[in-house]
Amino acid sequence: MYLQEVSDAIMCRAFPTTLKGPARIWFSRLTPNSIGTFKELSAQFVSHFIGGHRYKKSTACLMNIKQREDKSLRSYITRFNKEVLSIDKADDKILVAVFTNGLRKGKFLFSLYKNDPKTMSEVLYKATQYMNAEDALLA
Repeated sequence: MYLQEVSDAIMCRAFPTTLKGPARIWFSRLTPNSIGTFKELSAQFVSHFIGGHRYKKSTACLMNIKQREDKSLRSYITRFNKEVLSIDKADDKILVAVFTNGLRKGKFLFSLYKNDPKTMSEVLYKATQYMNAEDALLA
């Protein structure tokens, strides 16, 4: 298009027809009339997708994380926290509910229901106390 000296307006209109998947989603979320030239559009596109940027998941993805019978609380927390990093705008109350829902039945889950923590920080603090107590008993 540059070789044919096509106008910016036409290049901007033709650009979205070449997009698929995440790139199309990114383009559809741009504020209308926020870009004046094709050069601006291409610069925003490159800066957004440079480095293999991935879209964030929803909190619904966390519902699949469960503490397996053969896995420790520590490994469940590690896996859960890793997934939370890929979530877009995670609400603390939802995180607490999903985390608690994924725990296997046992003393720690009972203690969470008994104390009813309101934030993930409280849950993780309680988990740390519980794991430290378990480690001390094993030692």
